[in-house]
Amino acid sequence: MYSDDVLLAALMWLLPATTTGGVVRDTLFNPCRTYSLNDQLHLDCSDQGLSELPDGLNYDAQVLDFSNNNFETFPNQLEHFTQAVKLDISGNHLNLPLPGYIANWPNLHTLNLSDNNYDVWVSDGRYNSLEKLDLSKNKINKIHDDAFNGMPKLFFLELSENRIDDLQSTLFSKADNLHNLILSRNSLTSVPPFQSSSLRSLLLSNCQIQNLKVDSLIRMTSLLEVDLSINQIESVPDNFQSHTLQEFDLSYNEISSLTDRTFSSLPNLAVLNLRGNEFKDVWASSYFASNPYLREVHVKGNRWSCEGFSVNLLLTYEFLTREPSKVSDPGSLICYSPANVTQLTWQRAYIETWHPDETSAQTYTFMAVMIGVIIGVIMTSLICRMLVAANKPEPPRPAAPAETTALNLNGTAPQPRVESLIMRVPLREEDLPPTYDEALLMPRLNASFHSLPDFVDEVEETTTRSYRRSRSIGDLTESRPRVSDRRSVRRTVEIRIN
Repeated sequence: MYSDDVLLAALMWLLPATTTGGVVRDTLFNPCRTYSLNDQLHLDCSDQGLSELPDGLNYDAQVLDFSNNNFETFPNQLEHFTQAVKLDISGNHLNLPLPGYIANWPNLHTLNLSDNNYDVWVSDGRYNSLEKLDLSKNKINKIHDDAFNGMPKLFFLELSENRIDDLQSTLFSKADNLHNLILSRNSLTSVPPFQSSSLRSLLLSNCQIQNLKVDSLIRMTSLLEVDLSINQIESVPDNFQSHTLQEFDLSYNEISSLTDRTFSSLPNLAVLNLRGNEFKDVWASSYFASNPYLREVHVKGNRWSCEGFSVNLLLTYEFLTREPSKVSDPGSLICYSPANVTQLTWQRAYIETWHPDETSAQTYTFMAVMIGVIIGVIMTSLICRMLVAANKPEPPRPAAPAETTALNLNGTAPQPRVESLIMRVPLREEDLPPTYDEALLMPRLNASFHSLPDFVDEVEETTTRSYRRSRSIGDLTESRPRVSDRRSVRRTVEIRIN
């Protein structure tokens, strides 16, 4: 018969190793698995119910996960993992201070001790490389004054879900790189007035805080964000001070009123969360006169009363909703009372209820403006035409015609013509041209009319005719005696009126 050792060796040779995604694990004998990820060697012994670490582990592992086991003390083999950069030993039963050898790990930057049994936190070593420390979900009710003095690089600290009811103001005064502090779900009744030149984010939600002091934040000289949501705050004191605060979360408290001075000492305030409070009276826009950088205001979950609505409240609505809108959900600005405006927005309630004629007044105003514009256009057009006509250059006067001198048939020289109004005397009946019938009786002219000599009206002494004598061309060619050698010529009489 084979010995037990030979049988065990044969069984290990026959059973193949299980390979999944680059992870090689002996499923029968090793509860931990080792794998590489992001150029780091991981050792995962989580959720195995271990009270001690097994043998044969790779001590070169850099990321250690021993969470959700039954460790009551730090495992002895933990000392050999000197290359660790991250240690997760949460979800166990630890309540002892950190072992001294962890302070000698040169690369450790993240330590997770959450969900253990710590009731007092004491640190007696220098953890020069530690940057993130998670002590949440413990039973801590006391922290020593110098507990974090030996962590000069500490950047992130979580102490949520403990039993802390008070903290010293100097607790983080030497943590020069601490930026994020989470104290949510503790038993604090007021905001601890920490002294810190580096703290930027302070989370104190669900801590049963009832009162705020004016100077609670004034000694945190780099503070940018404060979360005081889900507390029991009934009012914010006037001139609540912080010269650096940008995001202020007061949601789900019991605040019912604000004043012009509530946020007057927060000059850099940019985001204000007031969801789920007890506000009924709509604020005046002057409440935010000292906050020029305010860009977001969250107000959903308040039961606004629009009783006694005034134009100042309409201005607040426009202040919150005009582009760029400070309210992400303008539908949250609705009235809950009185009954005649329930579920109406502030703006609609103002227009339809307290100023029912405003719509028609706006229509009349629009019509009046349009009429005024039309009249203005017409008047402007007329004035422009008048100005153009007045400034139009006069046309050049025609040059005076050259004076001519012509001798009349009687030998007299006429006077030079003067440009003036000329009235011509109408012809007499005797001077009219022959009619058509008379022209037919006239003899045909053999010569050019221009070669005819001047004719002289013949004065008949013997016979006086009472009728008009029609002359023919033949009469014109006959020689007639001249009386007194006087020539009678047909002239046109011109009357000039200067």
